[in-house]
Amino acid sequence: MTVICLLGTISLLECTHKDSSDAFIRDGAGLLSAEQKSRIAKLNQKLLEDLDIHFQVVILTQSPPDLNARAVQVFEQNRIGELTRGKKGLLFLVDPQGRAARLEVGYDLEGMFTDAFSGYVEREQLKPFYASGKIGPGIEATVELLVGEVMDTIGEGDDDADLPIALKSGPGSGGAGARIDLNQDPTVQPKKPTRFPRAFQAQPEPLLTLKIYMDVLRARDKDPELGIYTPETRSFFRKWTVTNAQMNNELKGLERVIGSARSATQGDLAVIQFPISNRRNSPYFFQLGSTGWMLDFASMSKLIGFNHKNQWFFRKLDHAYAFAFSDLRFDKHGFPHPKE
Repeated sequence: MTVICLLGTISLLECTHKDSSDAFIRDGAGLLSAEQKSRIAKLNQKLLEDLDIHFQVVILTQSPPDLNARAVQVFEQNRIGELTRGKKGLLFLVDPQGRAARLEVGYDLEGMFTDAFSGYVEREQLKPFYASGKIGPGIEATVELLVGEVMDTIGEGDDDADLPIALKSGPGSGGAGARIDLNQDPTVQPKKPTRFPRAFQAQPEPLLTLKIYMDVLRARDKDPELGIYTPETRSFFRKWTVTNAQMNNELKGLERVIGSARSATQGDLAVIQFPISNRRNSPYFFQLGSTGWMLDFASMSKLIGFNHKNQWFFRKLDHAYAFAFSDLRFDKHGFPHPKE
């Protein structure tokens, strides 16, 4: 569940690498809280340990004359990628004064992080957070999207596979990546009411409601007042930044597994879940109201977390939707496993 799968979930990760957090996050402008820097450092450390990618976030104190040139300089000075078994370095350079950002990509990741994809991530993911004044969550959410691209490329069941190697040699950075200017739409834009309120109403079955939600994702409709949402979810989405990139990723994930969805109902609650062989597709929660089944993202955001590989887990096991998971066992971290 991409919309809610990063923020607040990284506390599960333990920091065991000997390198300091400077290898992963350098906030010269002092824009991030200690908690935000800690979460980013721990996440990027796990990327290095588990996926052999060295990802560093650098927030500049002053705006440089040439952000692209500065990105190459920082990439080389900080030796980004040298901690990996190849040239698998990523630099996310943020220029808050110049209202711009740059993603610099190492040679061995160019086949995965193309210029077009890098620009898409920064434009469709970072920019809405930046416009909302949520630069810290925006950086975290951008990291999440990049991790998702890695996992999609490697494959769900092939976590230890080598990443694609570009047929190039030379310094760590080949100049791949993209710059995005954040000057447009600098203020928060109100979430517009949908043009299709009747199309996005609660349905007589949970699966039908989930399929309507997929139509919402296709339309990139960010209206928090849709009839398919519980009242608590509407309140949740009024405050939450939802980006096109998040919606695209969630739709792509649902399209892969919707044919294997199975429902469980108890009273006015329902759960749709997918085979746990695909750990990145979390269950969806529903409540029955007077108009039909509504999505309960408010409860999902409280109960479901995701690790650095976008694999879901429960933050606590004692909750109202637990009835649907009697065929699974959960480890001490809340990750699901088939019962033996």
